[in-house]
Amino acid sequence: MLCTFLSLTFLYLLIVYAIRWFEFSNSNEYKEKYKDKTIFSDFQKEGYKALVGFVLEYIYVIVHLVLIVVDYITSLFQSITPKISSPQDTQNPIILVHGYMMRGLVMYPIKRRLNKDGYKNVYLFTYSPPWLNIDDFSLQLKDKIEFVKKERGVEKVDLICHSMGGLVALNYINKHDGVKNIDRLIALGTPFGGSKLWSFSIGKCGKEMRPGSEFLKKISMPQAGIRATAIYTTFDEMVIPYEYSKLEWADNIEMNYIGHVGLLFDSKAYKIIREALKTSQSSQNFLLQK
Repeated sequence: MLCTFLSLTFLYLLIVYAIRWFEFSNSNEYKEKYKDKTIFSDFQKEGYKALVGFVLEYIYVIVHLVLIVVDYITSLFQSITPKISSPQDTQNPIILVHGYMMRGLVMYPIKRRLNKDGYKNVYLFTYSPPWLNIDDFSLQLKDKIEFVKKERGVEKVDLICHSMGGLVALNYINKHDGVKNIDRLIALGTPFGGSKLWSFSIGKCGKEMRPGSEFLKKISMPQAGIRATAIYTTFDEMVIPYEYSKLEWADNIEMNYIGHVGLLFDSKAYKIIREALKTSQSSQNFLLQK
């Protein structure tokens, strides 16, 4: 059974990267930059980086699938487990918002690093069921934010989002008056412009990620007062083309040879997150001093 799971995961990743390579190799960007090179050209100079990136993404996908299963199991016991109050923190509470068909626990690698760096109030959040539309998920996020604000006695929170989680957050900000509640939005591999893989999805939210959809047009407008950072990777196998992970009014930061799921685990991506949070906190301290 384990071999079947590993084989199917490898096959899945091989297919989506083949689609990504086909799309990228026929783009104008590729023609201008690489001309007639193939995936095997200059393998010793650059190709091995793609191979290493693929292997790492394979490992990360397996780990994140295991975390999803663990999340489902642990969620069964949450209702009977006594709640432990989190310690006070002078920084904004942080809510981690997962991506499409995932669960909150897949964001644990980021939570663990944040806790280690002194961020005490970091919340995992799961929206469900997965076949609803993004606005339904945004309403669930709204309830979570109100809960955290009340529990911590704060006016604003920071959001760190992966993949579709960034769309859930942006829709909340635009449609549900979220500007007053959010200080910093950090997105990792979010398909702000959609993805050409949308037709492989299930549920209403998948259709909303079609490039050029009315939903994406409505939420793309900038919002005053929100500091946003969009971390994207040229090696993204889920957001195709990868440029769709850019947000026009945000600080867009590019990474290479890191896969879509790998953004949750990569130490360089986390350093970018930390810098973005420092900017948010320093700005907040300046306002308090005034």
